[in-house]
Amino acid sequence: MPFPPPKSDAARGADRPSARAPRGGVYLVAADESEEFEVALRHAADMARAEGGTVSIVYVTPSGDVQEWGLVEERMRRETRRHAETFLWTVAGKLYDTRGLIPILSIAEGSRTERLIEAVNADPAVRMLVLGAQTGAGGPGPLVGYFTGKGLARLRVPVLIVPEHLELQAEPDSV
Repeated sequence: MPFPPPKSDAARGADRPSARAPRGGVYLVAADESEEFEVALRHAADMARAEGGTVSIVYVTPSGDVQEWGLVEERMRRETRRHAETFLWTVAGKLYDTRGLIPILSIAEGSRTERLIEAVNADPAVRMLVLGAQTGAGGPGPLVGYFTGKGLARLRVPVLIVPEHLELQAEPDSV
């Protein structure tokens, strides 16, 4: 079954928090193209399904700081946004096909930590921030490092850290 087409925010009633608030809450995942993201997303999706909730996937793009190159910066911003949209729709389609969930998709620009804090704290339906962690010599990664330190006090929900090697269920069609 193909992934259903997006509706406008007004048609979804996005201006009403309860319109997006499923019974089991929202499990927010920070999107990137790492293995840790995929493991975190699978874990969040499984929790959401078990609780009757859904997953929110936030992709944060860096903000441009090259003011004197206005046209170049705008083109780079558009290309980055297009890449983020394509990535999110691909992930959303796989999530729908493998878990039957239609996620909430968001793209923000700026600092990843700041935009994730805003996303968590702005939506009362968010129950948990789910992050994937590297287990190699490089450490758990910058988001995990931040949110297990000083960033934790800025969130109103718990943070779940899923190690990249953790597999909840062996499934051939992973997200």
